[in-house]
Order: sequence, then structure tokens, then C-alpha cells
Amino acid sequence: FPAGEAERDRLAKNLRLAEELGAETISLTGQDVAEELLELARKRNISQIIIGKPLHSRLWEWLHGSVVDKVIRHSEGISVHVIPGKPGQDREVPRAPGVARRPPAPLLPYAGIMVLMFLVTLCAASFKTFLGPVNIALMFLLPVLAGAVKWGTGPAVLAALVGVLAFDFLFVPPTFSFTVADLRYLISFVIFLLVALFTGTLSSRLQEQARHSRRREARTAALYALSREIAAVSELEPVLESVARKVAETVEGQVMVLLPDKNGRLAVRAASSPGLVDSLDESERAVATWVFERGVMAGRGTDTLSASAGLYLPLRAGEEVRGVLGVHTGDRERYLHPEQVRLLEAFAGLAALAVTRIQLAEKAREAQMLAESERLRTALFNSLSHDLRTPLASIIGAVTGLLEGGDVYDPAARRDLLQTIKQGAMRMNRFVNNLLDMARLESGLLSLRKEWCDIQDIIGVAVGRLAELRSRPLKIDLQPDLPLVQADFVLIEQVLVNLLDNALKYSEPGSEITIAARLEGGQLAVAVADRGQHIPEEDLGRIFDKFYRLQSPRLVSGTGLGLAICKGIIEAHGGRIWAANNPAGGVVITFVLPLGEAAPGRVPAEGAGDGHGK
Repeated sequence: FPAGEAERDRLAKNLRLAEELGAETISLTGQDVAEELLELARKRNISQIIIGKPLHSRLWEWLHGSVVDKVIRHSEGISVHVIPGKPGQDREVPRAPGVARRPPAPLLPYAGIMVLMFLVTLCAASFKTFLGPVNIALMFLLPVLAGAVKWGTGPAVLAALVGVLAFDFLFVPPTFSFTVADLRYLISFVIFLLVALFTGTLSSRLQEQARHSRRREARTAALYALSREIAAVSELEPVLESVARKVAETVEGQVMVLLPDKNGRLAVRAASSPGLVDSLDESERAVATWVFERGVMAGRGTDTLSASAGLYLPLRAGEEVRGVLGVHTGDRERYLHPEQVRLLEAFAGLAALAVTRIQLAEKAREAQMLAESERLRTALFNSLSHDLRTPLASIIGAVTGLLEGGDVYDPAARRDLLQTIKQGAMRMNRFVNNLLDMARLESGLLSLRKEWCDIQDIIGVAVGRLAELRSRPLKIDLQPDLPLVQADFVLIEQVLVNLLDNALKYSEPGSEITIAARLEGGQLAVAVADRGQHIPEEDLGRIFDKFYRLQSPRLVSGTGLGLAICKGIIEAHGGRIWAANNPAGGVVITFVLPLGEAAPGRVPAEGAGDGHGK
């Protein structure tokens, strides 16, 4: 990466411009620039490489090698285009306005290497008679290697120079003179310098690669942590708060997330610190609005509205901008570094995807609610046209006969007409009660009035409410000595009425209906069985859904709410309900209820046996 601030500024701006124009920017790490560039080109099946003409001197290229020459030499099957610089272009890049010069290299590493060389020289001089020239030379190599690993090329070269001079002055005959009597020592001095230069350069590259790898690992870990944190969240506010907090921790600054309100005006929906909301004045809001409307990054550290106090990035998902991510930090380098900018853009992309997912989910829920409302309206209209009109027609017909017939009808006929009126009214009453019960279940207003109930009494009342059962064989099978159950008498009666009404509708006229009650596993199990048609296996669980109705060869009235109400009431009691096909024919619907603690007494089996409803 360029060392000078002006070069970093220029590179960051060029990379952002390329990305805004649709290019993909990639940072590579490796020992050889040309080798890494060609390897990427082959992986991506790139056929054209455009590279700038180098501005380095011939000496620099002789020492370090020419990237352009190596790329051209090894570019098999890839066209390489070298772009020359402008005529007379200065090799020195001018400093950007307001950017300070690069600070001088710290002196501490050089001071440290001098101290280390002094200690090694002192040790070598103390044991001169025991070590010999070869071992002393190896001792002077240790600070060179240590300086290269610890501080890089500069201190290593200094250590090599000081070591050569100290070794020549103190240990090479004639001592205390820089004169070299044996020319072979000159070769040792050159090797010393080459080792220092090689190890220092290699160490610097390895350290830079390690720093780059750590930054990349930290960036990947931050993105992974944020993606895990917001992946399973279905509410918008927690997602935005997680984004603001995680980005603030990563950039060591302050972060806000702005989304449009119902009027289209940007509003702060989440912030890493409460004081950040107050700092959003009209000028900063104008910058955020500009970013939201145009979908491009702007603010501090960019070429657009750079006087702003913060950097603002669009939350872009596809072609649509969902909001704006605002970042405030006092370190200007955090805005200019391309890797930091790409990390912020990755955060913004994750936030945009999360916001899009939640907003689409909300729209899907709204659409589902609209579809449910439409289905409810259709069901109500169908019920009004059949479940209400049919009993109303029978009531009107019976009342008209009574009014117009006068004394024509004998008492038995008049009683039959009145019974018809009563049955029609009760049928409409059941329909209205089903609608009210469903509304109470969905609104959570259903309250249970539990008391100790005799299941035989509940069955008797439910059977008595359905006059249609008088024309059917009815079998009531109760286990002897059933205990009392703690339940809402009226609601469990309503469950039995709905189950019996369902059995009447979906079984052949004259076929038998059975009601059975058993004690199973400390729970009371009640079953209603008919002799109608079997239900397909895939529909056994769906018959308890609202408005779900089975196809029947006969015209069957109803709204599809009866079994859904049964399920809601039974589950409110802590029980469960299910349906199964009867091997002998028909369907058995069973529900179980917990007895409650310390059931007082048991029910005699006097009511068990065959019979008809009363």
C-alpha cells in the first residue's frame, strides 16, 4: 500500500471512483506483485490487463525488479496494455490540501539497535580470546537478524554497517584501524550487508502481510458477527440497533442509521450513542438526504460534500435505497483507507439486506392479513346466503302459514310450524355464536370460568340442544366411575355441540353417531364418531384451520369455523384435539382435558348405553 498520505488519498479516491462507475476492486496480498496479479487474472479468466508505466528510476528497478516487465514476460495468452503517464508528469505526488507531511521515522528502533550492537561488541571483546574471528562475526550477525525481524530494513542495515565497522576496527588485524590486511574480510562485509538487506526486506513484507491478514480477519469476523446477530431477528428496531452498535465497535466511532418515515423524510432510527441524534443538524441531514436520493456515498473523506462532519453511505439493496448509514470518527485515516471504506460498504450492504428482508416480511404479513380478511368476507357472504337465508326462509314460511292459515291448522300442525320456527332460530343462533366465539379466541378475550364438571351432564345438555339428533341412532359410551373434570361447562358444551353438528352434516341420514368418554393417562378423553366418509390423510390436521372445509358430494352448510373454535377452546384448557379415520367407516374426533388437581368424586355409569338424545 502506498506509504505517503497524498498517495493514499489519491488511491482511495481512484478506487471509490472506479466502484461508483461499476468496477470491482480487489486488494491482493503476496510476495510478488506481478505473480499475484497474473494469478488473479487466470482465476477470473481475464484476457486484458491495463497497467501504468512505472515512474521509478532504473536503479530502483534494477534493485527491486520491474513489475511491468515481469507481467509482460509471464502473461501467456493475456494482452497487456501499458498506459504512459502525462508528458512532464512529476514523479513526486503533490500533497493534498490540509494533509500534513508524513511524520519522520521513529528513532527508537535505531537507538535500540545501537544499544544491542554495543552489548554484542562488549560481549565479543570480553571473550575475544575464546571465540575467534569466525564466531565473533556470527555474533555480529545476530543483531542484524533481530533488527530485521523486530524493526525492518532500516535498523537491520544500520546494524550491518555498525557491525562491519566494529568488527573491522576491533577484531580484524591490524586492530584499532579500518585498514583490512586480508581481502577475504571484504567479502564477509559485503555478505553482511546483503544479509541485512535481504532479511530486512523479507521481514518487512512478512510483517505487512501479517498486518493485512489480521485486518482482513478482523473485517471478516466483524461481518460474520453482524450477519449472525441480525439473521434470526424479525423486528426492525433490534436489527438497526445491532448494526449501529457493531459498526461503532469496529470503526471506534459513532454510528447512526437513518430510514425514511411515512412522509419520506429521513429520521434517525438507531444510534450508537444518544448524543449523536442531537448532533444531526440540518446541514448533516441535508447530506444524508442527498445520499439517500442519489444512492452514492458522500461526506467527510470523499469528493462530495467533504465539509460534512460524518461519512454517509446508502443502504442499497439492488436498485433501491432503503436508508443511510452515518459514521462519525475523529480519525481521518479511517475514512480514506480503501479497506475501511469497503468494510463500511459491506456493513451497509448487510444492513440494507436485513432492512429489505424485514420490510418485505411486513408487506407479506399485511398481504396475508388482507387475503385472510378477504376470505373471511367471502365466507361470511356465503354463510349469509345459505346459513342465514335457509333458516330465515323456513321461519318466514312457518310464520306466514300461521298468520294466513288462521284456524285451518289443527294444534299438531301449529306445533310443527312453531317447532320449525324454533329450529331455524336456534340454527341462526349457533351461527352467530360461532362468529362471536371465533372473534373472542382471536382477540384473546376468551376467559375460562372453570368449575368441577360432570362430563355426563355436559354430554346431556349438548345432545339436548340439537333437535336433529332425534332422527339419528345415538350411542353414548361412558367408562364407569369417571372423575369430575375442572373445565368451563358452557365452553366444553359448545365444543360437543360443534362436534355433533359436524358429525350430522358429514354423515348419511339415519347413520349412527357415537359419543365415548374414557380416562386415559390421567386425562379425560372424549370422542365423537360418525359413519360418514373417510378424510384424506393429508387433510386430517387441516380440518381444524379456520374456513377450511372438506369437499362433499352433498351440499353442506357452514363457515368452516366450528372445528377451529373447538381447537381454540380445548387448547385454552390445556388439552389437545385431533381427528382420525375410523376403520369401520367415518371419522373419530377426540379431545383430551386435564382433570385438574384433586378431582372430588366420580361419575356413576348410569347414563351409559344406547339411546337417543333427550
